[in-house]
Amino acid sequence: SWYGSWGVCFTYATWFGVEALICAGLPPSHPAIRKAVAWVVSKRNSDGGWGESYRSCVDKAYDGAREASFGTDKGSGVVQTAWALLTLMAAEVHEPRERAVVEKGLALLMKRQQPSGDWEQEGITGVFNRSCGITYTAYRNVFPIWALGRHHEWVDNIPQLC
Repeated sequence: SWYGSWGVCFTYATWFGVEALICAGLPPSHPAIRKAVAWVVSKRNSDGGWGESYRSCVDKAYDGAREASFGTDKGSGVVQTAWALLTLMAAEVHEPRERAVVEKGLALLMKRQQPSGDWEQEGITGVFNRSCGITYTAYRNVFPIWALGRHHEWVDNIPQLC
């Protein structure tokens, strides 16, 4: 994983790291990308999504404790879930187990979407200067929509392994 700024924190930065490596021409099978995929998959919560506390930024150590993430019983946040999904899809995961992880994360995003198309504002997902938590209200919509859109493209390009 990588340490991030502007977004909380390791989940956000790992997405940027993988996107950058892919854009630089590394294949999805490259060890650095596969290591990032394994890290993201390892941080998934039992509800199928991801959640990370702003304390990760302060402590410079991943904090995905359920009670730390959002102060609710939801366990995962739609923004961190979207970042994790964007990472996995950028890495072109195709193994059945990894594909199932993506599908479960997408199901969480769709389940949490409101009838209006919006998502509820959850915990702090932005950070400035490592210690100033920021609630970017656009994050809750921009990133889930981006993940849903990428999923549509990703599904059409998954190698059929069956």
